[in-house]
Amino acid sequence: MALVAYVIVPSFVRSTIVEDLPADARGASPATVETLRQGELVRINAADYGRGVVRIVGIDGDSFLRFENVDIAGAPDMYVYLSDRTDGQPGTFVDLGKLKATNGSFNYPIPASVDTKTVRSVVVWCRQFRVTVTYAVLT
Repeated sequence: MALVAYVIVPSFVRSTIVEDLPADARGASPATVETLRQGELVRINAADYGRGVVRIVGIDGDSFLRFENVDIAGAPDMYVYLSDRTDGQPGTFVDLGKLKATNGSFNYPIPASVDTKTVRSVVVWCRQFRVTVTYAVLT
């Protein structure tokens, strides 16, 4: 039964969000936006995949994780982790919250306590099935 749910459920959990960079929303003065790290989402297999770019951006002293023009396989209960590993597993991670959408461009604030230089990858994790849906190694 779990296998059937894993194959059928993803077709019902697709969504799209298109957000501006947080700098674009601030409006007051031109913000300084700097890409600190980036990587490409990978295809793991036919059911678990992602396409598109993830970037850690610095904007006027704050850090954000940005998903840009992504297409991610649908699955229930997906979360975004900043990981210390490069093999697609969560390892020691910072939980940024639920995945906002499977398609589009969107942002997550990164807590100031996180040293973005030590983050090695972004992992999209399905908690229900305890599996990586996609990940990106950051360079």
